[in-house]
Amino acid sequence: MPVDLNNLPDDILSYRNNCLYKFIEENFGTDEMMLIKMQSINNISTLITVPDIMAFLNFNCKEIIELKNRICFIGDDNNQFMVKSGIQTNINNLISALKEKRKKQMKRTKPSKPSSQSSTQLDSDQSNTSSLHISNLTSTDSQLTPVIATTSKIHSLSNYTQKIIDSIEKFCVNSFENINLTNTVDYKSC
Repeated sequence: MPVDLNNLPDDILSYRNNCLYKFIEENFGTDEMMLIKMQSINNISTLITVPDIMAFLNFNCKEIIELKNRICFIGDDNNQFMVKSGIQTNINNLISALKEKRKKQMKRTKPSKPSSQSSTQLDSDQSNTSSLHISNLTSTDSQLTPVIATTSKIHSLSNYTQKIIDSIEKFCVNSFENINLTNTVDYKSC
């Protein structure tokens, strides 16, 4: 029975390798699992930060032909393809649910931070949903990451220090399972 994406297992963010692949295969299907496994995406953190999970399908190589034939509609001239809607939707829904789960976990494990942090954070929840469903295989189109310009304000040293502290803590939460560096406990800022 497929998993309820609104009620993912508590430990899902720690799934790696075979545990991750088995979860995806049992709840979404073999094609979705192979799409992730073929790209050597072996943990949740990597899965939710890949900019475009379908981008590798733009390459013509023998390793992906079988998968591409299973998950895509391919034009008669073999120069265009479209990922099947069910596959695309399953992957997008999974990634969105995992990002939401991570966001909730970060809120539970992190003490509240100054409001200046929230104004500097970018919401990347939509970064890895593919906006192109039809691609030309002979070209190497790439999506540009939007750059958000900020007004140049002169910040005090304490503001910069706090941003660095917040970045260190966020990096630990996103990168490590059981490691969380805390200022004044694990290191001391100037």
